[in-house]
Amino acid sequence: MLFEKSVISFFATLLFVAFTVQTISAQPQRAYERGIEELYRGNTTLALDLWYSAYERAGGVDARIGFEYIRVVTENRMRSYYEPASEVYFRALTDGEGTHSRVALRQEIERMKPVIGEGIYRQWINWWDDQNPELGADMRGYWVQQDPTPAQVINERLIEHWERIAIAKNRFKKNNNTVFGTDDRALIFIRYGEPDRINNGILTLQSANIKPWISRQLLHEQKLDEMQNRDKDTAADEDVFRRLQNAMYQFHRYPEYEVWIYETISDLQGDPVIFLFGTDVRNDEFRLQTSLEGFIPERAFHIERDSENDALEFTRAGFTPALMLQLLYYEQLAGIDPFFENRLNQLRDRILDQREDAYRNLDLAFRSESAELIQQRTIRAPREKSTYQEMIPKIPVHVYQYRFLDEDLEPTILTYLESFAQEAFLIDYHRGNGRNSDSDIHPGLNVLDEFTFYELLHNLQTYDSQWRITESNQDDPPLVITFDDNEANSNSVFISPHKRRAYQSISVVLLNHNPDSRALQETPFSEATRGWNKLQFRQPMPLKSHPDTLEVADLILGYPDEDHKTEPFNFRVANNQIIPFGETLLLHFEVYNLERMANNFTQFELTYRIFPVDDDGNVLTDQTEFILTLNFTNEERRVVEDLEIETAELLPGLYELVVYIQDTVTEQNRERRIRFEVVE
Repeated sequence: MLFEKSVISFFATLLFVAFTVQTISAQPQRAYERGIEELYRGNTTLALDLWYSAYERAGGVDARIGFEYIRVVTENRMRSYYEPASEVYFRALTDGEGTHSRVALRQEIERMKPVIGEGIYRQWINWWDDQNPELGADMRGYWVQQDPTPAQVINERLIEHWERIAIAKNRFKKNNNTVFGTDDRALIFIRYGEPDRINNGILTLQSANIKPWISRQLLHEQKLDEMQNRDKDTAADEDVFRRLQNAMYQFHRYPEYEVWIYETISDLQGDPVIFLFGTDVRNDEFRLQTSLEGFIPERAFHIERDSENDALEFTRAGFTPALMLQLLYYEQLAGIDPFFENRLNQLRDRILDQREDAYRNLDLAFRSESAELIQQRTIRAPREKSTYQEMIPKIPVHVYQYRFLDEDLEPTILTYLESFAQEAFLIDYHRGNGRNSDSDIHPGLNVLDEFTFYELLHNLQTYDSQWRITESNQDDPPLVITFDDNEANSNSVFISPHKRRAYQSISVVLLNHNPDSRALQETPFSEATRGWNKLQFRQPMPLKSHPDTLEVADLILGYPDEDHKTEPFNFRVANNQIIPFGETLLLHFEVYNLERMANNFTQFELTYRIFPVDDDGNVLTDQTEFILTLNFTNEERRVVEDLEIETAELLPGLYELVVYIQDTVTEQNRERRIRFEVVE
């Protein structure tokens, strides 16, 4: 009987959950509140299921649900929900309806401000004010372009962004002056993640050390005597030190500081990027500072405004309390990073080099210079950067596109994707994740045939103006070991319609599905991911397909190689425009919309020239290496040809091939240019 009651209770619970989900789905206006109630009761998965069900129907949605969904999932690191979190978030951006959705979208703009920057932020705010329908699509487009694996549902960069928000909200609580309810450290953490180095503490001023410290900084007590025009005696010296010490204490606030140093966030070689946080002397809040001088009250730089101040005599010579505090503060941080040590030495040198009355505005000038130096480092860094993407090997990838007209004279585009996944595979293999046999890794080995649990995927996505995928292509090319950096290990070719200048992405991912293997790092990426890369770009303008307009396809260069023919051609395509010395140059060209003559034939003239290019990239038009004119007569208006160009006499170097085509019937003409390099 007890067993029967348990079964009845279990099925009753299932029926209740199913009924609740169905009811909430039918009343989307209640879905958000009902989900919040379940969260308060601790029923997290039930809340997520309710919200997801509300989003399954077509039409408008409550945007609050999408943003709450991804917040809950990332705060609790619920990996199995990362894909639906990406889905509902994007629907919240583009399909939100009603006042609540409008307010929620405005809040999301604020949350994205740290990573998008001021320019995009202002544009989005203007669009929000004007209720411009492009806003949601543009916000979606931002994250689509950040997605490291655009062919997969999950957007790992979006998930990482929200994970950083969750961490920041829990960690940076000295005050709540940001949209996240945190101090300013959250704004930098959300952009870059964990710093490489952190140093924190309190800037101090100890009475027992002030006098010897002042003597050490000024190098000679006579410097002070000269500034005061006093006779040198001990009592006068003591009075000078006392009054200068009092002036320093008057403006020293014992500020708390925290220095964040990022060594590698900038792709450019150079000094590390430094962010300085600490107690703001204006309101005692913990904030991002422009320089170390931000811890010094403004009046310390302009003490002469207070005629009754004890330090007035010093400041008439330009030697302000601010200048002394600058020396003190830079000395305390000199051991953190060479930046602070160098600034300290430069300030000391400038003080030592000054003459009487020449200190004026030295403190202000040094403050401005310090802020400028820190800003220059920040400007060199990207607006934001992923941490997770750096944890997984990046596969070098190249993409090449050529425009054609098909047999129906409709514009098409041919895309070659070349990836070099060899190193990513070897990293994984030598960590023990791939090895399950005694096979040797040797040139010519096809990894995917020998280790069947590996998978290499090439993807090409095309997007509409709303950043929704309109076309998706995938290929799983072989991965062949070559140990040669100049060989493209894996190649794919995609032929697609080409109606407009659409946005596209290409991506490559290396997967290891071996259940006994382990992921390189714990990231939002699939646990099988062993390597990745992606490129985002906009297609060129399509060719003209008007029947009365002469058109010429993009030129394709190559050379004979029976063992490495490149589909769909009968020769090896040199996508990188590199031709081995001594090889015959092959040129593939196509001509469209030729006018027929009275005998129903078409006729055109082709002239090609090869010019050398100097080291500065200038075409030497007065030094033609080759020139030849050919006449073609055909039965078709669309002509497809492969032309051999004898280049055995071309010495190694850079050249430009110019092809000029003229329809001899209509005298319409077109010109195409392409550069290539002959190498040993």
